[in-house]
Amino acid sequence: MENPEVIKFIENLRGRRPYEEKTATKLGFASLHEYIESKIRKK
Repeated sequence: MENPEVIKFIENLRGRRPYEEKTATKLGFASLHEYIESKIRKK
């Protein structure tokens, strides 16, 4: 579960983190980590 790519992505969010957390909640993800994993898989 501890994907280094996801962790690095989250660390680089800076001011966008609240926006990404809100989006993850709206889309039904249990955590920001799950949302980012999904986002990376789609790329």
